[in-house]
Amino acid sequence: MKKWGIIAKHEYLYNIRRKEFLFVTFGVPLFILAVGGLPILLMGSTMTQEEYSIGFVDKTGLFEPLNFTEYADVEFAKKDLLDKKITHFFVIPDNYTVTGRINIFSAKRDFEGSRTIEDQIRDFLLGNLLKGEKGEIIERAKKPMNSEFFTMDEKGEISREGIFTILVPIAFAMIFMMSIFTSSNFLLQGVVEEKENRVMEILLSSVSYKDLLTGKVIGLGAVGLTQVLIWKTIGITLLLSNPIVAAIVLDKVNISIPILVLASMYFISGYFVFASIMAGVGAIATTSREGQQMAGIFTITGAMPLIVSEYIIANPNALLSKALSFLPLTSPISMILRLSITEVPLYEIIISILILVASTYLIIELSVRIFRASLLMYGKKPTIGEVIKYVQKN
Repeated sequence: MKKWGIIAKHEYLYNIRRKEFLFVTFGVPLFILAVGGLPILLMGSTMTQEEYSIGFVDKTGLFEPLNFTEYADVEFAKKDLLDKKITHFFVIPDNYTVTGRINIFSAKRDFEGSRTIEDQIRDFLLGNLLKGEKGEIIERAKKPMNSEFFTMDEKGEISREGIFTILVPIAFAMIFMMSIFTSSNFLLQGVVEEKENRVMEILLSSVSYKDLLTGKVIGLGAVGLTQVLIWKTIGITLLLSNPIVAAIVLDKVNISIPILVLASMYFISGYFVFASIMAGVGAIATTSREGQQMAGIFTITGAMPLIVSEYIIANPNALLSKALSFLPLTSPISMILRLSITEVPLYEIIISILILVASTYLIIELSVRIFRASLLMYGKKPTIGEVIKYVQKN
């Protein structure tokens, strides 16, 4: 095995055992599940509610019982409710036709079932108010529309809208940020720590600067990909654990193979750009805190498309959206956002990828030079002029 391969293997095995990696990889999905995912996963159980027995007291004299139990007086309804002969009852007041207001009573709190009860009562009221009308008219009144939104571009091309259309690119952006920034920060911390404790001197006695940097970048890239695979596995497992929710999501989400391929390309290229920058920053920084501060500039820049994602989604072909699609630090997130919302011209995709690949190669070469020239400068922070000299040297 080549030297850079040995280094890559060591970096991978070392970092996947780190507490920080385990916390982010497994802690973040658990947190998201606890905050927002658990109610969705429990949706299937709320869709199969117990059967409700509903009574009513009609003070207008306009309503027929249908499938509900009618009571002449509220006291009789209360008695049956407390005796558990019915689960709910509602009172239709004299002025119902003017106000539309009714009062619903139950023997226990049931937040999950309240919507089901309201739906059943609404159907009951509509069925009575529209009696004499045809069955399909009554059904249509109960559910007057089943709508979908579509967007038509200047060429007349139609694309489907919806919350899931936006969630997919936003999810990609979040995964991209967390995975790449975590991996590249591991690289930054590793370089600074090895520089501080002088382990770097021992390493450089056996390998070249380029092999050392290449091994670290590839090894931590594999860490990032492992993290993404674990997140995908957890997500798919949780989704499949509830067939009802899975059916709803799969029906709404429409992800094309080309977008998945492009997303993978942008993910890998974007990682190499950020990792190479972090390696250069780590070589320049004298302490871990200083390195984090310097890296913050690039992290904020990379997160800019997510910060202005609402604007990009609303204006995918605006000048700012296009500009962010071509800049190396912002193109991965920006282009995936645009591809998920609108049809991006092929030449823009090609130019964006070429710029990203060329920038990756250029940044790696520059980082190797900075890495080589400044790595063994312990306790001294190089000036901007010295950094420029490092870059200019062959």
